[in-house]
Amino acid sequence: EYISKLAGYPAVIKARYSDFQVNEIDLAGNRVKLTDRNLPKEFEEPAELLYIRTEQSPFHKISQDKWESLRKMVSESDNEASDQNHPHLVELDAEDFTKDERKMVHECIRKHFGQKVVTSTITKDSKTIIQLKKWGKKSKDTRCSWPEGLPEYVHFVMYKEMMDTIDACFKMGQVLRISASGITYAGVKDKRAKTSQWCCVRKFPPAKLLSNAGRIRNLKVGNIIFKDHCLKIGQLSGNFFRIALRNVQAEDSLINESINHVKEHGFINYYGLQRFGNDKEAPTFTIGIKLIKGEWKEAIDLILKVKAADDKLQANNQAKKVYAETGNAKRALLLCDKQRQTVEKKLLEGLVKHHQNNPLNALENIPRSVRLMYMHAFQSLIWNKMTSKRIEKFGLKPVEGDLIIVDKPEDAEVAMECPEEEEEDATDGDANEKTDVDEDLKEKKGRFTVRPLTSDELYNYSIYDIVLPLPGYDVVYPEHLKEYYKEAIEEHGLTLEMPEKKVKTYNLSGTYRKIVQHVKDLEWKILCYNDPTDNLIRSDLEELSGVKEPETIAEGQYKAIVLSFSLPSACYATMVLREILKCNTSTSSQAGLNNYGVKKPTTNRVIINVDTEAKQWTDLELPQVGPGSLLADAAKYEDFKKLLFKDVLAPTDSDCPEAKEPDDEGDNEGPAKKMKTNGHE
Repeated sequence: EYISKLAGYPAVIKARYSDFQVNEIDLAGNRVKLTDRNLPKEFEEPAELLYIRTEQSPFHKISQDKWESLRKMVSESDNEASDQNHPHLVELDAEDFTKDERKMVHECIRKHFGQKVVTSTITKDSKTIIQLKKWGKKSKDTRCSWPEGLPEYVHFVMYKEMMDTIDACFKMGQVLRISASGITYAGVKDKRAKTSQWCCVRKFPPAKLLSNAGRIRNLKVGNIIFKDHCLKIGQLSGNFFRIALRNVQAEDSLINESINHVKEHGFINYYGLQRFGNDKEAPTFTIGIKLIKGEWKEAIDLILKVKAADDKLQANNQAKKVYAETGNAKRALLLCDKQRQTVEKKLLEGLVKHHQNNPLNALENIPRSVRLMYMHAFQSLIWNKMTSKRIEKFGLKPVEGDLIIVDKPEDAEVAMECPEEEEEDATDGDANEKTDVDEDLKEKKGRFTVRPLTSDELYNYSIYDIVLPLPGYDVVYPEHLKEYYKEAIEEHGLTLEMPEKKVKTYNLSGTYRKIVQHVKDLEWKILCYNDPTDNLIRSDLEELSGVKEPETIAEGQYKAIVLSFSLPSACYATMVLREILKCNTSTSSQAGLNNYGVKKPTTNRVIINVDTEAKQWTDLELPQVGPGSLLADAAKYEDFKKLLFKDVLAPTDSDCPEAKEPDDEGDNEGPAKKMKTNGHE
């Protein structure tokens, strides 16, 4: 269903990942944007540099000769460190130091040398010694000298390209040498996009955060601030989108009218197609149904199902094939990619660990967030169907019996929030347990309170106030749609009541979602461009680097629309585009529209007449070709033809002075024959 009756038109969505850019909107309503990559004033001088300009010992308990030895040790190269003439550690006799004095020595060293020196108090020969070692792989000081009175949580903006938030945090954990679970965020952002969002880590030196994170390709951090609380999942109010639609086939008047209509009337708040995965043979909702019904083995078989579209050379797909043929999880696991943790690999590990006779526990090896995603996909499917039925039967005005929200608990929809690509990435991408955010994705205990509208109050409400339930054991169904819900749910072998199960993980609690949503801050412009690879949106990083905003090209060959708008959490930008374009937003459909810049030859056949008697050939038809083609180089093309027809055009005996006369028994060739051969470029 659509809100407007305007004609649709084709356009390419996400032709390039730079065509889809997302800025998180925080709880205060501010757009999160990378604007500053400098150190905060509290850490303007990195501790690692203080020792360079501090020639005199800064603390009387550290003698001058020990201080100079320390500076020399830290400044030396690794090769010099192996030289006996260079100190590899410095020891201070702390036998007469008080506890407070020892503490002050440790703090002084950390202040001036940062993590370049590892300090420890030991007992040696019955004496108390403060041992100072140069940082190395075997000796690392993870402690941090934190300024007194400064809040301990470091909040920073993370800008990333072509990686989702979970993968980005995993990579940051590696370079920062901390657990990825120690990096928190408000929401998962898209993989195939350029995105900016808040992240948080506790008591981590900003200088090291900036330098180490900068080693990750396609990722930058900045805008560092300090707060007294940790950032948690759901602490955002929405997302700001900037999207480029390419190769638009419509008049400007229709474009402006269709976008204006969405600006005034909003869009149907469907869950996007990516909610259901990109696998037609085993969509995510079918796995969710098996989990809800407690059919554990069947769910496992669907997750590990061999699909026609699988790349047979990929290690994990080979593992699935072996499991399907033999049922031997251990043997299949040996074939999995050892460098990548996928859902399939995690499941095979669970089967090996808990044995195939215990499928329930084997499933527990998959991150809880992924298992919830499967079940939420089923809820989303039913909600989409019921929304279409509601609009089909009753239109876009409130009717008696429609549900409205009376009381909405804070963050009640957080558990259902999902970025544009989270679901398909969850099934096909990494699912490393170190980056698992199960605890953060636990469903909120708060519940909506809803009530049905009466006939007397219909004029006080609009379609924007109406909600429909996602099926679960604790929701209220509208009476005028209850039978439709019942029929749709029972079609999949489930009941409307969704009774609670013994295994709490697979209990399906419901929630409510608005049928129609407004779009905020919607703006757009029409651009013309010549090259399908032209950049049409300036990213945060490009703006910070001084790159100019892309401009339209006069008389450009192709037309594009660049939109920007804000949406609340859990709403899909692709559904806004669906309402504007009225075209199929699926990946397969969009892929078919994205070859508009490929030049096709007028023909792909080369027809050659070869006369073996005259030793000549005639090109009857040649295609128009681009540079780099064999047919574009006349000399190479002639050599190719001679090589191809060398047997047909071999010299005759009369052409060779040294050739012998044929025997009487030899076969004499008849009249020369013409042969027609088809070649391909």
